[in-house]
Amino acid sequence: MCRYLPNLKYIVLSVVFTFALVAQGFAQNVIIRGIVKDVYSDERIPFASLEFLKSHAGKLTDSVGTFAFGLDAWPQDTLMVTYVGYQDYYLPIDSALLSRAVNNVLDVTIFLERGKYASEVVVKRTIDRGWLMWRRIVRRKPMNDRYRFDNFSYELYNKLELDIKNINKEKWKEMKLLKNFKFIFDNIDTSEGKPILPIYLTESISDYYYQKDPLKRREVFKGSKTIGMNNESVGKLLGGMDANLNFYSNFLPVFDKNFVSPISDNGDNYYKYRVLDSQFVANRRLIHMTFTPKRKGQNTFEGDFWIHDSTFAVQKMNLRLSKEANINFIEQLSLIQEYKMLNDSTWFLYKDKFVVDISPLGGSKFAFIGRKTTTYKDVVVDDNSVVAELSKNRVLEETIMPEEAREKPQEYWDSTRHEDLTKTEMGIYKMIDTLVQLPAFKRAKETAYFLAVGYKNIGNFEIGPWYNWVSYNSLEGLRTRFDLGTNRHFSKQWFLHAYAAYGFTDKRWKYKMDAMYLINKNPRSYITASYKKDIDFGQTYYDEISQDNIFALAIRKNGVPIKFLFINEKRIEYYRQTLSGFSAQLTGVHKEFEPLRNLPTLSIF
Repeated sequence: MCRYLPNLKYIVLSVVFTFALVAQGFAQNVIIRGIVKDVYSDERIPFASLEFLKSHAGKLTDSVGTFAFGLDAWPQDTLMVTYVGYQDYYLPIDSALLSRAVNNVLDVTIFLERGKYASEVVVKRTIDRGWLMWRRIVRRKPMNDRYRFDNFSYELYNKLELDIKNINKEKWKEMKLLKNFKFIFDNIDTSEGKPILPIYLTESISDYYYQKDPLKRREVFKGSKTIGMNNESVGKLLGGMDANLNFYSNFLPVFDKNFVSPISDNGDNYYKYRVLDSQFVANRRLIHMTFTPKRKGQNTFEGDFWIHDSTFAVQKMNLRLSKEANINFIEQLSLIQEYKMLNDSTWFLYKDKFVVDISPLGGSKFAFIGRKTTTYKDVVVDDNSVVAELSKNRVLEETIMPEEAREKPQEYWDSTRHEDLTKTEMGIYKMIDTLVQLPAFKRAKETAYFLAVGYKNIGNFEIGPWYNWVSYNSLEGLRTRFDLGTNRHFSKQWFLHAYAAYGFTDKRWKYKMDAMYLINKNPRSYITASYKKDIDFGQTYYDEISQDNIFALAIRKNGVPIKFLFINEKRIEYYRQTLSGFSAQLTGVHKEFEPLRNLPTLSIF
């Protein structure tokens, strides 16, 4: 019987230990939990330090920036949050904050403001650990750069958001132009300290393929969704954000300027490196480092990164533009990249984020914030399936956007986007869906388009441009003109256009008729024919304002005689573009000229 006593002993100890844990769990009657984030990029901050100032109880956020305190009662204390490169944050646990608790659980989101990467304690060493670590990273770059592979592919998810910053809500509400759209101000976000109004959101999902030698790229869009201002100017404004940056390169192109990468082969000429500490994430030891510019005024960054201790590959890197760097209209800029391990030795890009403050007026005035988030999924490296897909390319670099990609239902996005939309992003969808249904918005949009572009669609036809309707010159006096053309609703291949003009001084009608047939959209080929009888003012250039444009009156120089010709022109033109980008154009023209003023008469010839 004695042989059963050891087992009984273990059973009793297990029961006692279990009851102790349960009792401890019941003793922790309240919970304070939350997330620590970067106020600018909205990225979570891993391993930030949290400490109650009175009780000195503390801990670190986990690898995804979350924390939780189990307490016997609500503390009358202040929670201090610190992290290298950020200002210290103090959260008083007062009655106002505790009123937000639900079922004895208080959820908080803490935003840290950027500070300086300064060392509180300076320890002099005969060997610079930061420099040594940088050397090891550079030495291993050829083994860690994803472009070392012969080929790779992945599913790519892109999300781009544009916000208006520094909104004066009350002042904007009083604007007469916005009186029918006051509900949009309910979407103003103040969580980052300054009022921000989201106005634009676009998402896309595509399959991307890459081959190193010979260089080939292919991107096939599976879904594309844009809400808000679907305008070409917005795309140009944020065009610099489309670059897929490779931190393993020596230079990083940012808005047409090259910045030195922190892990450049010559990075020690530009940066100071410092090893902070290390943490274990998923049983892997990661080393935390910071980097700061050695000199002011150079195109450099400041920030921190985490390095895998055995492969010396980057696991996460945070870059921000140093204050001395000079890019026109850019107030702040932040770049974040995260990598995941595919196997025991291969790290591949998992997520990158680009956040930029665009301030055309400077300072605290009207500005924009652009946020681009990209995630990578289903990564395949050095596989024949990638080669097979790239063999479909008609050119070395090909982008395919099927029409059905623009028409994906909401269910598609809910099931395929790589990460859920935030509350703010869902608010953009709701706001724009409401906005586009308003008759007042439709009228405002049509009016703005008409004033900016000059054309107005009426059914299958368009009129304009309005700036050619009325003009003046010394020969014709007051000149009026009216244009009528077809639009894409009439036909996707045939485009017809004509105008008639009349001068009230020369009392003469002028006109033009032209037609274009689109043979192929991609690669582009078409044929056009036109017949014109109108005043010609001599040599003109492609980007020159026409003389019957009302704005030409404002820029016309005084005292310069204008040469007037009456032209009778017949023209036919054929244009063709090849898949390689080469284009050819064949034009046949017959012109008859009649000199009218400030030109030699026909009698001298």
